[in-house]
Amino acid sequence: MAQPLIGITSFADRARQPAPYISLKESYVRAIEAVGGVPVILPVADIVQARAIIPRLDGILFSGGGDIAPWYFGQEPLPGLGGYDTHRDEWEIELCNAAWDARLPMLGICRGCQLMNVARGGTLIQDIERAKPGALQHNPAVPHDELCHEIVIERESALAKLFGAERLRVNSFHHQAVERPAEDFAVTARSSDGIVEAMEAEDGRFAVALQFHPEGLFMRYPAFLAPFEALTRAARARLSSL
Repeated sequence: MAQPLIGITSFADRARQPAPYISLKESYVRAIEAVGGVPVILPVADIVQARAIIPRLDGILFSGGGDIAPWYFGQEPLPGLGGYDTHRDEWEIELCNAAWDARLPMLGICRGCQLMNVARGGTLIQDIERAKPGALQHNPAVPHDELCHEIVIERESALAKLFGAERLRVNSFHHQAVERPAEDFAVTARSSDGIVEAMEAEDGRFAVALQFHPEGLFMRYPAFLAPFEALTRAARARLSSL
């Protein structure tokens, strides 16, 4: 059986000199390899290329990274907003919508979760600490393989089935979060302070958005390979049906 091609978004590291680098945390690649997928790193490109690349992929993973410029979700910049790259924002919004139209299996992680929400019409909290006084610590200064807070998962959701649990302790490295979910998504996990930690497609397709970072945990906690296994399984099923 052919191995599915899984596109993984990357970013332009403009701090590199004399020219920017195309950058991606290696653990995304290793997670896809570990579950039998073929990782294909997608550099930020002109948005017209998004509709060309999607038919060549069997699944797509929207990776983590910087903030999303607030005008893409109908807001003006507020205090606490971090760095953003509108080239990446525009590219990934187009990629997400092209993938959605093609019913391509998709997984979003951290920024990727937020990107999927914005692309489909949702909004974001620009800075949790300012918007929600008393919220949990969502961005501790610890390594990516350290667990942080607990999330509560909706019973019968795809996420509950993946992990076989309705409560899960996860890592956390974000200061933005989903505010108003897009109509295409149902919220399927929250932390105790109400922050959205996972969403899934309302229509049952494989489109899962996670606020935490399973790629940072699976080497130490193998159960966190489950989202990558599910993405690759959905991509393989789609490939075999074509």
